[in-house]
Order: sequence, then structure tokens, then C-alpha cells
Amino acid sequence: MEELIEKARDGDEESFTKLVLYIKDDLYKIAKTRILNEADIADAVQETMIEAYKSIKNLKDSSKFKNWIIKILINKCNRIYRRKYKKDVSIEEYDIEDTKTNDIKKLESEINFYDIVKILDYKERIIIVLYYMEEYSVKEIKEILNMNENTINTHLYRARQKIKSKYYGESRVEK
Repeated sequence: MEELIEKARDGDEESFTKLVLYIKDDLYKIAKTRILNEADIADAVQETMIEAYKSIKNLKDSSKFKNWIIKILINKCNRIYRRKYKKDVSIEEYDIEDTKTNDIKKLESEINFYDIVKILDYKERIIIVLYYMEEYSVKEIKEILNMNENTINTHLYRARQKIKSKYYGESRVEK
């Protein structure tokens, strides 16, 4: 992947396209933590790709490409969210009309996940998605979100507690 990044930094459009194809599903999942409207998610991802393409020459460390592009995406999602939404979106806005039959199981698990995390505030939700779905370490999340590791751990703990409380009842939650 580092070779693709270097070629993309040198202006090779084909290499950039391959990078986009490699990361697009991850970007979609992350965008969905902030925005559930499919058109807005597509806009956020597309705007991220445009900005990344324009500024990839400024990327100093190729090994940080994924973190760098996720930061761009989060900023785009936040901008769209502030512009269009006054409250959290609901899972009911998820459009399943265009889903192929063999994708239903995957879709159901994603809907269940997003239905579960919708009780969390945005910071908890993005941290949970980065940690569990994207399998980033706390140190990597720290770099992406520019947050203190202790703050990230606190958000993870609180998010887990909220989920346990909501889905397992108060008696199962640690005090």
C-alpha cells in the first residue's frame, strides 16, 4: 500500500483510485456513525476523496494515510451534520430498498450495530466504531481524533456501560 501512496503523491491517478477502492468501505462505516442518510454519507465520502486527492502531496508519512483520510472524513461528516441536522438521525432512515438479497444478513448485522450505538453520543459512537469495527488501537484513535488516551478509554468505558444498561438492564452494569 505504501507504494500506491507514494505513486499517488507523485500524481498517479490510477494509484489513488486503487487506494480509494481499498478504503471506501471503512470510510462508509465511519461516516455512518455521524450520518445515516445514504445520500449525505455518499457526499461526505466523495468530498473526502476530492480533498484527499488535492492534498495527498502534503501527506508526510505514508504509513499514516488511513488515519489522515479518516480525519478528513470526520471533518466532512461534522460539517454536513452541523449544516443539515439538528438532532441525531434515526435508524429508520436507513435505506434498504437497494440492498441485494445476499447482502441482507450483512445489512441486518450493521443495522443492529447502528441501532445499538445510536443511544451513544457522537464521540462515544465514533470511538466505538473505530475501536470495534475498524479495530484501531487506543493510540491510533488518539492520533485520528486528537484526543488524550485516558479520554478515549473513558469514552469507551462509558459507551460500554450505556450499552449494557440499555440492553441488559441496570442490574448487569458495573457500579
